[in-house]
Amino acid sequence: MDSIDQRILEILQTDCLKTAKEMASELSLTTTPIYERIKKLEKAGYIKEYVALLDADLLGKSIVVFLNLTVKDHHASKRTEFVQQMESLASITEFYHISGSYDFLAKARFSNIKEYRDFLVNDVASISNISDIESQIVLEELKYSTRVVI
Repeated sequence: MDSIDQRILEILQTDCLKTAKEMASELSLTTTPIYERIKKLEKAGYIKEYVALLDADLLGKSIVVFLNLTVKDHHASKRTEFVQQMESLASITEFYHISGSYDFLAKARFSNIKEYRDFLVNDVASISNISDIESQIVLEELKYSTRVVI
């Protein structure tokens, strides 16, 4: 990956709808090399997917909750089962295996506190390998970005 590839990735992170022609003009190149570089970056896995970032507040999903989770059994099969169960929960938007006092961190979005309570009581509590859950409700989102600094 060279500096032009890096610049293409930076442009796409800002506006993935920008055309190869527009990028070519910005980078003082012709369209064909830009298009070929984008295809190469996709094939190499640098570009995982193209998505629309939605406004969660406008969609009525303004409650953000982080869940710190500890599991009872760390054996590989139990861990795999736990991860699959958590990944299957539609409200979970991000899920991480972490170090520290807890084993996992999950991020979820809800319309209201009752929806979160129902999720916690009905969905998360039904996962038997959880020994501890601590939740933090976000009061204000101060910075959010999907950008990877290159």
